[in-house]
Amino acid sequence: MTVDKETQYDRQLRLWATSGQSNLERSHIALINVSATGCEVLKNLILPGIGKYTIIDDKEVTQEDLSSNFFLKLKDLGKKLAHCVKTNLNELNTDVQGFAIEKSLEQVLANDKENSFWDQFHCVIVSNYTPRLHELIDILWDKHIPLLVVNTVGFYGSLNLIANETTVIETHDPSKLFDLRIDQPWSELQQFADSFNLDELDDQEHAHVPYIVIFIKALQFWKLEHEGNSPSSYHEKKSFKALVESMSRNINIETNFIEALQSCHRAFQKTEVPSSIQTLVDSIDSKTFDGKTPLFWIYIAALKEFLQLNSNILPLPGKLPDMASDTKNYTNLSRLYREKALKDQYLFTDQVHNILNRIGRDQETVTSESIATFCKNASLLFVTSGSKHLLNESLLTLLGPSSELLESNTTPTAESNMISIYVGILTYNAYIEQHKVSPTIDDLDEFLSVYRSTILHSNSATSINTPPPPHQVQSSTLEIFKEILLHNSTNYPNLSSIMGGVASQEILKLTTAQYIPLDNLFIFDGIKSSSERFKIQ
Repeated sequence: MTVDKETQYDRQLRLWATSGQSNLERSHIALINVSATGCEVLKNLILPGIGKYTIIDDKEVTQEDLSSNFFLKLKDLGKKLAHCVKTNLNELNTDVQGFAIEKSLEQVLANDKENSFWDQFHCVIVSNYTPRLHELIDILWDKHIPLLVVNTVGFYGSLNLIANETTVIETHDPSKLFDLRIDQPWSELQQFADSFNLDELDDQEHAHVPYIVIFIKALQFWKLEHEGNSPSSYHEKKSFKALVESMSRNINIETNFIEALQSCHRAFQKTEVPSSIQTLVDSIDSKTFDGKTPLFWIYIAALKEFLQLNSNILPLPGKLPDMASDTKNYTNLSRLYREKALKDQYLFTDQVHNILNRIGRDQETVTSESIATFCKNASLLFVTSGSKHLLNESLLTLLGPSSELLESNTTPTAESNMISIYVGILTYNAYIEQHKVSPTIDDLDEFLSVYRSTILHSNSATSINTPPPPHQVQSSTLEIFKEILLHNSTNYPNLSSIMGGVASQEILKLTTAQYIPLDNLFIFDGIKSSSERFKIQ
């Protein structure tokens, strides 16, 4: 039985359309360290049709692996972990190519002196502790390849998204509004609105006037009475709604006027460049353009030139909401918006081509589809600069007045508890780095020593000459550390499933180049079923 792709991927195509699916199918993901969490991440990428994945791990399948990993079989015991998991995961989707490299990260780094091995990947995942992590971070940072570090210990989990810059055009921001230009209609839209003489229409025609026309006429009248200003205060907006209602012949039966009263917020929208987009446009002067400049920034530079030519108004998306109207009026209105959107796209395309010519870059590097996508989403772009640090001092200050001394009068907050979980996970990995084994509750004193030497000392501007005894670590933090050491497994299935789902969701955002990704630390408390996000600068 065969299923066509459109049917197989129907639900996700509704989320990110064919453009996002194409990006996904062209992506190649690397997983370093096979764990239950890492396998959950890959499972959630293979099912929607990631292009390729590569597993990097030199270990063999143990009894513990069999008890915690759904993608291993009894016959796999003693065999190479990466190969077995790859073989079993490949059964999920025959469209996806899986590869296994039976080497450790240390071996890969040692054999790749030029660091060119990583160029094939669009995203890299590290699951739980791995040696030489910071070396890998530096390599991928310089190559602009996003790295996700996902950890689970006991009932706690964390996820770091390490990328020096993330740009998204199709953010699917839920706050997105229809751009109707009611307050600043272009000439063709104004002519269309002027073609309606409401007093001369019969009752049926009057009841089918699109509310965009109603708003344009109402705003014209309002501005004549208010020195050219649109309604701004609550009282003015209430008066404007009364004006719209007065234009109706029978507000109880004219659905277009009823709909207009319900949609008055659209008449109050200001046609202006959002402050976040203006900041982006203003920042373009500080950037250097060459053959390697990301397309996103070329579009921003073109947008700046477009705004100068278009009265500082963004390209029109050209999409209309449904509204009460007869077919003729709605069709004509839709055509006006579509034609204006295309006209803006042509003007924007000219600016893009001008920039490409100036930097000696082929115009074929951009497509009409990508330009149309940018123009439709120009008001809600997302850009963020990341950090390659796993922790900084500002994050530690969230632990409370003192990150080390017990404050008897300090009540731990939800925020400080989350940071305690995170530093506990970092300490857990640092302990393995130093002692080559996982710590248990019997190792609490040494665990606290590692916490002070690797977390506090490394991230504090002031050195602590004499570390306080164990009982002086903040009580709330100490309890979380004990919880980690009592449940020191990194393979609890419920946590692996949750963190695998969160991590794969972020990878899907990065690979499809849609939706706003994590920025840039996620912490999960499985005991309280709560989570929090933080920004590491």
